[in-house]
Amino acid sequence: MRQIANRVFLLLFALAFLTVPLLTLARWKDGPSFYEQRMLTAMPALSADGVWSGDYFTAAEQALSDHVCGRDRILRADTALDLAAGRPKVNNLVVGSDVLLSVNGYSRWSLASLDSQAEAAARRYASLRKLIGSQGGTFYYVGVPLQFTYFSDRYPSYMENRVWHTDAVRAAFSSAMEQEGVPFIDVYSAFAQEGKPDYLYFRTDHHYTFEGAFAAYELLMDRVARENTALSLVPLGREDFDFTTLPNPFLGSSNRRLYHLWKSSDGREDRVEIAVPRQSIPFSREDSGKSSDASVFSLPTDSAGLIGYDVYMGGDRAETVIRTNRPELPSVLIYGDSFTNPLETLLWTDFDETRSLDFRYYSEKTLGDYIRQYRPDVVICVRDESTFLSESGNGAWR
Repeated sequence: MRQIANRVFLLLFALAFLTVPLLTLARWKDGPSFYEQRMLTAMPALSADGVWSGDYFTAAEQALSDHVCGRDRILRADTALDLAAGRPKVNNLVVGSDVLLSVNGYSRWSLASLDSQAEAAARRYASLRKLIGSQGGTFYYVGVPLQFTYFSDRYPSYMENRVWHTDAVRAAFSSAMEQEGVPFIDVYSAFAQEGKPDYLYFRTDHHYTFEGAFAAYELLMDRVARENTALSLVPLGREDFDFTTLPNPFLGSSNRRLYHLWKSSDGREDRVEIAVPRQSIPFSREDSGKSSDASVFSLPTDSAGLIGYDVYMGGDRAETVIRTNRPELPSVLIYGDSFTNPLETLLWTDFDETRSLDFRYYSEKTLGDYIRQYRPDVVICVRDESTFLSESGNGAWR
């Protein structure tokens, strides 16, 4: 009887031991991890050199770990335990009582070369402005803060908030742009003058809220209209829009890394807000040359489902063109990272044609060639302070 029991136990153990890898292989799917917001490691190609050096087994172990059956459930349970234990850092986030912030390392580096880097970046934008001017247009750079910078005072005293770096970058870049005569709209300074109200940035996402985007839109359009009277721009104001707060729970980029388990101590939750012009403005939309629904919001089908930041313009797009068929109005080109998305839902109302590009995905033309072909009246670059000095992605234009 004991031998039978032992054999049954060994059989069950073997089945359990084999079930996980078999299910892992059966459900294997390469691509991004929704919650971790990164690409899962693909299984490496088998080669004699890789086997001999051991690199194949190291990479294969990482790939198996990334795809193990039930990985999300395991990580969700681990996250729940960490949150319940009150850990100050979970999944590389600083878990505050009312906000989630990025974890910054404690290392520091010299800022001696910062001025020269800012001057080089400003010269590039001065050259871009010259090109735009030669095509009859005008250029504006909108600099926005990241969420962890906006809420830098929410870091515990024993954690690094990185203001020693972000403040220096902003100051150096702003000064260099002024020296080069490039119009620079410092959104952080404008928001700071208002006391940095909480409602301008999400608690659980690294972007500004729609209110924050609308405030940036007002700063931008007020200056564009004031400095370019020949364009006869009359930007829409707050009174020209109907605002709606969507009832759906919001899954921000930060809380997504916590499997939507974090709750603020005061019970308040982030919500997504949208605004549509009170006076109907017919328009058409194309994405990467293909006709799309004439909408600037990707709205949920019900009021209970989770929604994210991609409500605005349907998320990042390589190229979008909106036409309102009002030739008496000027044209605009806006380019940049995802901070442009909610701005795009507002800008189109003021222009005959609105073009938007994201050079993380768009590669058909350089920015310079695009400007030469379409000759927009206004060109707007929107970038966050972590990319002010970068020449890659939306920082390149040649």
